[in-house]
Amino acid sequence: MAYTSFFRTSRGIALALLALAFAAPAMAQDGLRIYEEELRVQIDQQALDLRQREFDAGGWGTFGYFNFDDETNQNKTLRQSQLRLWAGANLSGVHRAYVRYLLDWDDWNSGQHNKGDSDYCRLERAWYQLSISQLVRQLGGVAPPYHLNVKVGREYATIGSGLTLSMPLDMIELQYLGAQWEAKALMGKSVDYTKNIDRSPRIYDEQDRCFFGGEIAYRGLSHDRPFAYILVNDDHSSPRPADATQSYGYDSRYLGVGSEGSLGIRNLRYNTELVYEWGETFGNGVNTGTRDDISAMAYDLMVEYFFQAPMRPRIMGEYIWGSGDSDRLTSSGATVGGNRAGTTDNAFNAFGFRDTGIAFAPDVSNLHIYVLGASFFPFESFKPTKNLEVGSKAFFYNKSSRGPISDTTATADNRWVGWEWDIYADWRITSDLTWTIRYGFFQPGSAFPDRECRQFLYTALTLSF
Repeated sequence: MAYTSFFRTSRGIALALLALAFAAPAMAQDGLRIYEEELRVQIDQQALDLRQREFDAGGWGTFGYFNFDDETNQNKTLRQSQLRLWAGANLSGVHRAYVRYLLDWDDWNSGQHNKGDSDYCRLERAWYQLSISQLVRQLGGVAPPYHLNVKVGREYATIGSGLTLSMPLDMIELQYLGAQWEAKALMGKSVDYTKNIDRSPRIYDEQDRCFFGGEIAYRGLSHDRPFAYILVNDDHSSPRPADATQSYGYDSRYLGVGSEGSLGIRNLRYNTELVYEWGETFGNGVNTGTRDDISAMAYDLMVEYFFQAPMRPRIMGEYIWGSGDSDRLTSSGATVGGNRAGTTDNAFNAFGFRDTGIAFAPDVSNLHIYVLGASFFPFESFKPTKNLEVGSKAFFYNKSSRGPISDTTATADNRWVGWEWDIYADWRITSDLTWTIRYGFFQPGSAFPDRECRQFLYTALTLSF
């Protein structure tokens, strides 16, 4: 018994060190997700506007420059060139289709990326939508008092306000929009190129999950839209190469409620969401047998106010919280170095998105995050720069338990994680050309043995045609 206990303990320590060694390079690029999300919103909105035409095609070319410090304070530089080509069709509002390919070239400084430079071509979006209500109107001559659509293909999926799910899926989605109620149901599978939320070294590049969910929202209020949803995640990911010492499987369920709107206050916008998570997962060092229960929660409240004044100033505040697990070993989100076997896992892990700062960019799990921001258009009276917006955000991070967070270098026994300051500028130079720049620095707190400041800079030009 003593030998078995010693073997399990030693194996757990070894796996934890392995997780720490491999997690840092993976997490160093999390700040890129902020840039990618901002670009995605911009491109998807432009594509949505263009889909109203009978047929159209075009593209976007983007060149980005990134310079950042990773968790080990190693400075890295990436030059990223991307070309997106798309085509869309709209036949009488009944049949809609859209397809978009991405061609990407990543040029890293020598020796700064474990896979070196890379280029790839990937199918980003490819979907077909049938409007059943429009088809009924065409066949019967009378429009039904609702909108009902079925969409099939690869599309970006969200549920609620995006705290739980915000990622591309290969899916089937049913959408209903009535006078006072709206609802949707989705069934999908993760896209093969997306990274796993499990940061364990053998599973991080292998995400194979099925999602089932539904959302209902009430539209009968003048200024607010309350909603509720349920989401099911079934994990089919398999480690490569196979791992004889550790089993993997994070099967989670989410029940969320929230609201978005203005509360009837002019120039105010808010969204709030509360989610409870449950399910089953394997503990650290477990390769057979019973899985552990998951019981976790998360909450988000964002308030934004727009002033009717010269230069269009805007202020915002946000509070984000994700529960943590005090007995996890080194990581709030990985199986290796994760939950202590035989205990309930209280760390919140999901598939959503929140801007948590580009230099630090932690997952929501086991953190209280406080955000303050402001922006304005300083040169709106000068025509060439009237669409130049300048802004800033400050982030403050504190652990919600003494357990680990997603950054595996925060190993000191202290809850103060640190703070970050980001500044940015977005300039729509012409209708087809935009430029953005964002710089952030993170000052680690007492939770980090290494208190050296980390920095992250990106700038990019996007040309549409």
